[in-house]
Amino acid sequence: MVTMRRVYFDNAATSWPKAPGVPEAVMRHLQDECVNPNRTFSKAMEAEEDRLLALRDRLSALFGTRSTAVFTPSLTEALNVLIAGRGNKDGTVLCTSFEHNAVMRTLAMHSIPFRLLPHDTSGGTLWDEADKLVDHSCTLLVVNAASNVSGIVADLERAADFARRHALPLVVDTAQATPYMDIDMEALGISALAFTAHKGLLAPEGLGGFIATDDYLCQLSPLIAGGTGSQSDSLEMPTSIPDRYEAGTLNTPAIAGLDAALAHLEAHRKELRDAERKATVRLYEALARVDGLEIVGRTDLDRHVPLFSVTTGRMDLSRLTVELSRRAGIESRVGMHCAPCAHRALGTWPGGTLRFSAGPFTTEEDYEILTRTLKEVLDGNI
Repeated sequence: MVTMRRVYFDNAATSWPKAPGVPEAVMRHLQDECVNPNRTFSKAMEAEEDRLLALRDRLSALFGTRSTAVFTPSLTEALNVLIAGRGNKDGTVLCTSFEHNAVMRTLAMHSIPFRLLPHDTSGGTLWDEADKLVDHSCTLLVVNAASNVSGIVADLERAADFARRHALPLVVDTAQATPYMDIDMEALGISALAFTAHKGLLAPEGLGGFIATDDYLCQLSPLIAGGTGSQSDSLEMPTSIPDRYEAGTLNTPAIAGLDAALAHLEAHRKELRDAERKATVRLYEALARVDGLEIVGRTDLDRHVPLFSVTTGRMDLSRLTVELSRRAGIESRVGMHCAPCAHRALGTWPGGTLRFSAGPFTTEEDYEILTRTLKEVLDGNI
């Protein structure tokens, strides 16, 4: 049986392949280094603690801050802590119309009032019109740095200025933005941000986290309680950071993978940034060459990550993605992409979109296969 070549355009869901050295680092950890930090005494534990400390410092440096990186099982959980952990159900949260359900469902589940900022039809937030939404009840601003539906990059400078003028803490979701955007927490005055390992950082799934200023942490209660290996004589969660928010066993295999992925990023930062810019342009070109496809949202490629959504009037999107997979092994993503508010803003509700997302290892052949197969399928269904 001949195995079809994998043509991967679903990097916005999770990156593939991972960075060089990541699989080996995970395997080495599982075979030789398995320990539970803070809970055992051995040379392996000492090495693990050293790696954890160094990794936290590298993540802080990546985001331009000296605050400590806290690990969670996912960016979703990190956003839950940053939003619901404040415990202020009387305050109103302002957020863009392009937030992921990691934000929107957190607000809904905890009955936290919110207001969506005004937007244009191409996917941009109208910051000049947002002032009218602010009143004394507003206590927080949440911004998605790059849309997982359209790939459009948010204007974080405008967001930060808005937050400063209205004395609002600013929380940023970096899921699709890292490491494509340079995000400097201290320069922008960001109060907290959430990150994930398994997308642009090219590390394993099952690991995310957040970084927050001391002022923001003072408002933040942990949502999960349990063992941390520290202050174990108390029934209260530790007061020290990061232990206060890291109950239970950390995903140390994924941490080993992230450590290797960051080493690759640091050694090849320029090449990866160049590859990302090329991927954005090539993916746009590959889709723009197909008659019958409509690319959703603004196509200013200088403010875009390598992710585009499309619609078509020629055939059902679910059928189209199945045909792409069946004919050429193309992996893509169809539906709402866990961001219903974004689809309402972009005019793609309730049908959703077909999303394609490239990465630094997407090849020229991949783009050619995508264009050719899209044309074949759509031309056969006029």
